[in-house]
Amino acid sequence: MKKIIFFLLISNFAFAQWSISNAERGALINIYNATNGENWNRTWDLEKDPRTWFGVSVRNGAVVELNLSGNALKGNFPAYVSSLTKLTKLDLSNNQLSGEVPMGISSLSSLTKLDISNNRLTDDPTNSLTGLFNLEDLALGGNMFIISDINGMLQNFNNIKILNIADLGLQNIPAKITAFPNLETLILDNNPIPANAFTNIANHPKLIVLSLSGMQLSQIPSQVSQLTQLTSLNLSNNNITEQNTSGISTLTNLAWLSLENNQLSQIPSQIPQLKKLQTLNLGRNKISGGISLLTGLTSLQQLFLNNNLLSGNLPSEFLAMPKLLMLNLNSNQLSGDLNDRLPPITHLSNNRFNKAQLSNYIVDYNVQTDLDYSPQRYDGLKEVLGIIGQPAKLDHSLTGSEYTFTWFKNLDQKTNTTTADLSFNNVQESDYATYTVEAYTYSILDNNVVFDLSLFREPISLVKVLGTAESAKYFNIYPNPTSDYLNIVSTKYDIQKIHIYDLSGKQMLSESKSRIDVSKLPSGVYMLIIKTQEGNKNFKFIKH
Repeated sequence: MKKIIFFLLISNFAFAQWSISNAERGALINIYNATNGENWNRTWDLEKDPRTWFGVSVRNGAVVELNLSGNALKGNFPAYVSSLTKLTKLDLSNNQLSGEVPMGISSLSSLTKLDISNNRLTDDPTNSLTGLFNLEDLALGGNMFIISDINGMLQNFNNIKILNIADLGLQNIPAKITAFPNLETLILDNNPIPANAFTNIANHPKLIVLSLSGMQLSQIPSQVSQLTQLTSLNLSNNNITEQNTSGISTLTNLAWLSLENNQLSQIPSQIPQLKKLQTLNLGRNKISGGISLLTGLTSLQQLFLNNNLLSGNLPSEFLAMPKLLMLNLNSNQLSGDLNDRLPPITHLSNNRFNKAQLSNYIVDYNVQTDLDYSPQRYDGLKEVLGIIGQPAKLDHSLTGSEYTFTWFKNLDQKTNTTTADLSFNNVQESDYATYTVEAYTYSILDNNVVFDLSLFREPISLVKVLGTAESAKYFNIYPNPTSDYLNIVSTKYDIQKIHIYDLSGKQMLSESKSRIDVSKLPSGVYMLIIKTQEGNKNFKFIKH
């Protein structure tokens, strides 16, 4: 009897060390070890109580939530999760998990949220999800799943409010969607569903958030236009022109709208009807004007017009938007004086503003504005003819002791030249390349304001034959550098095939699409060879 009491006392003491049982603590440690925990972004101190570990929520002596999203987990999906029997929310999204979803997950019947999106998971997870009857939030997108029967997989999830089924190769919206009366958020990104196959979301009663990014849409589906209760609509990374945006005019409850990376050459005329808009993203298009259409959006707080073709002076219309808090105009061709108050957060990098225009504005309005202005670009694309064995010189419009200069070869190779110009005494074959120069200046302005500016010249190419810059003129390759997708648009050439090589000459990818997923390439510099009807065009890009 004494031995039994002693054993119970020891057991209770062992349990009392931690806020959860030793079994659950052991399961968490196994998850940590199995997913390269020592190299996570936010690691765990295994000597401390599990309730202090990042992403772990404990209630009544059990782990009820595990959120390790974006924490650099690697390896197979951790099967030890199934030992956390009281778990209600599991978020392992945005990591590098691979392999199958283990069958044991189906035993976690208390789960209301399962987010495993944006990993490298494979096969069909249907059987592993069968017991999760209480799910309200399910996110599977951004993996490599091959699901044979999407309606069958969704059959038991009648409480779903948030559903992410992106990247599943769907050609129709699942019929089961019509049986989800509480569905509020639907993410269908990167599925090749044509605009005439949206019948199953027509007049859905509670749908307020809809994401249709990367679906190759050239117009807004008519059924989407009927969802007048929508407050958020993502139409980014499609092929929509301003002529095919009439469908948004009925969506007058929208507070958030993205038409980023489409084929807009001007601001759609229907935009002014969306009086409740708070965030509007029109970045990465070909918009060159028409800003006045936006002045009627009196509720607008965030506006993205980055990576467009705006030029000349900064449009005064931006100053007439009473609630505008953030304005992104990065990567346009704007210039001139900044002589009025801009929104509190303004991004102006990669335009054509000069040192005087920027420094004058900062001195006058520094208190009012968080201004992101560096780097700027100046001059234009240029070619210089180089003849083997003869001298050549690359120059630009900036001189003076106020700048320090650094020259780069092929975007990323730092040279030893620190003078305003780059000279070659005897041009060699290896010198033929694209060069840029950074002119850096630093100063303390009035009121001890730091002014820190980098000015980059647009590339100068040292070439054997003049005229090769014509190719760059008709191609838009962005973003460069990139970490995930590379977009290739040509205003002149019909793109037939795209090949990507590393610098050793090894082919890494071959695609026919104009939007290429390079997320799995190692970081580095790559050659991009674009096959057109008029021959191959060569470029370089950097993968972060």
